[in-house]
Amino acid sequence: MGQPTLNELKSKVLDPAGRLRDVISDAPRLANVVARLESDRQEILAAFDNLLADLQAAIPIDHHAADDLVSRLTTYRQKAADLLHQAYGVDLGGET
Repeated sequence: MGQPTLNELKSKVLDPAGRLRDVISDAPRLANVVARLESDRQEILAAFDNLLADLQAAIPIDHHAADDLVSRLTTYRQKAADLLHQAYGVDLGGET
């Protein structure tokens, strides 16, 4: 099996996550965190789109921008995992 394409990665990681939206109804105190994550998600999606456009236009890749995108994506995923833990690991008494 080959590596996923950037579009596959973008869809898999950044498509609107139903569980994050559910957090607002399950743990309303985290609504601001969800809103910040959504803002981060939109910015990361825009960065992905810029990278994909450059690749399709055969424009040389800005490696600093690509590294920044990877860093932002990693941070986003960690924040999303932390949010889910706060909402369900603590609020609902799930395993910690």
